[in-house]
Amino acid sequence: MSKGESNQDDQESSVRSRPQNNDGTASESDQPSHQDTTEQSRPQNDDGTPSESDQPFRDEDSDDLESQEREGLLKSDDTIQNADKIWRGEEQINQARKLLYLSHMFDQFSEGTWQFCIILFLAAFSNYESLVLVSTYGLCSGLLVCYFGPQLGRFIDGADRLFTARLFIGLQSSAVLLATTCCYMLLAANEKPFHFSDESEDDSNNNSSYGVPTDAKSIFLLVGVHLLGAIAQVLDSGFTVAIERDWIVVMSQYITFAPEEESTNLQKQKEWLSETNVALKQIDLSCQIIAPAVAGFVVAGWDGGGENHKASDLKSAALFVGCLCAVALVVEYICSTKIFYAVQTLAIKPIPSANNSSPQDTSCGLFGLSRGMKIFMSQEVSWAGISLSLLYSNVLTFGAIMTAYLVWRGISLEQIGIWRGVSAAVGLAGTFVYKILSARIGLVNSGMLSVTVQFCCLSIGYASLFVDNLTISFAMLIVGVCSSRIGLWVFDISVTQLMQLNVADDVRGEVGGVQSSLNSFFFLLSFGLGILLPDPASFHVYASIGYIFVAAAVVCFAVGVYSKRDSLAKA
Repeated sequence: MSKGESNQDDQESSVRSRPQNNDGTASESDQPSHQDTTEQSRPQNDDGTPSESDQPFRDEDSDDLESQEREGLLKSDDTIQNADKIWRGEEQINQARKLLYLSHMFDQFSEGTWQFCIILFLAAFSNYESLVLVSTYGLCSGLLVCYFGPQLGRFIDGADRLFTARLFIGLQSSAVLLATTCCYMLLAANEKPFHFSDESEDDSNNNSSYGVPTDAKSIFLLVGVHLLGAIAQVLDSGFTVAIERDWIVVMSQYITFAPEEESTNLQKQKEWLSETNVALKQIDLSCQIIAPAVAGFVVAGWDGGGENHKASDLKSAALFVGCLCAVALVVEYICSTKIFYAVQTLAIKPIPSANNSSPQDTSCGLFGLSRGMKIFMSQEVSWAGISLSLLYSNVLTFGAIMTAYLVWRGISLEQIGIWRGVSAAVGLAGTFVYKILSARIGLVNSGMLSVTVQFCCLSIGYASLFVDNLTISFAMLIVGVCSSRIGLWVFDISVTQLMQLNVADDVRGEVGGVQSSLNSFFFLLSFGLGILLPDPASFHVYASIGYIFVAAAVVCFAVGVYSKRDSLAKA
């Protein structure tokens, strides 16, 4: 058989072996083998249709990858949006802080000018023959601040923030304007008698007692000056509490720096508060230096030109103070409004807790401190506030009492003025020290170190009181007092920020009001000692009392705060 015949027989055999239908066509099973395999492997429903698993094939890994890409894009969008929101928030809060600085500068400058000029006005009313009006004014102002501090703080906690700020600004400025009007009327009415009377002259014809006018009109105006000036100081104290103890804290919480990291948020808040507190304190100290100097030039510019310096025309100075107060009113009003609307969270007031509004605690008690002191002492950092208030009893400063003592010791007014400026400049440098110190060792450690340094520096000044050699004594006193200002202001800012971070939201105002009352109380204590012991030779007595209070401040902070620093949530 040939090869071709053999192939043909094989093909015929293959055809006969294939299954066929009745019409002779090949059966379905006679399809290509790979299709037959696929058809058999496909799962089918009861009606013969392909099941859901027979849908177009998709790789599960590919689905996961696409899902992750979509989530990544969404997260990227959220990150961009959050970053943009944070940037806009930072820009808003920085603009608001600049407005805060501007408002604070006008407030402190006008207040410093007023406090300097009112002393000159009161001395002029007595024909420069008595300090009784200056003393009564200081006593009246201090008592009112001491009494109304907690009530104003409670009002701050419960009232709308913008309404509170506008109310304090408006009433304070109105009180100063009315007080300057009374001063102008008094100065105009007593302008001619501004001269020394001869000893032989009959005092009964002067219608005055120790140089103080005693006619009905003058007494009425003097009472008005005392009350209006004291009210202005109370309202200024309340406004300071509202801004420094409440507004600033809310502003520091406005930006969400890192939502996923609470520790980072707290650190950022501390840095923001530190920068703001330092800047505000620098404005305070600068205004304390510049405002009296400017006011002095203004008064000198309107001097009557007579040989007797008591012939100064202070009426124009009173008008200047009134105009300056009016300008400050407009600036503070506008800035406060812009800040409030720029920082939206200022419109949200915390709900007072039941513990702080119970009916049995509504009585004010002595100086209004009964209810307020309970709340104040319940705070973790209450002893820090007490330590700060104790420092107000210290008379080893270039205040009125030590100035009078130095004059009595024979130190010239020029020297006193120069060293007073140096002391203020050193205190200003202390604000820069605080910023560095707090960033490295923390708030509590900064407070402990600074109050200790202040005590050590004051020890040098205190020891000088018992040195007979005038030159050595004066040198020791200057070194001790000037260097102590660094510790004082570092401690002041440290305590302020500790209370900003650790006082409950719904009692910030009341705690700040009690703090102002305590500060005024211990200041009045030193003032009262000066009245009881007016002889400059007794200066070492109330200097010793003030020195003891500074030592007590060190102990209170060490025991009440420093020993518990690890338990403070935001130290």
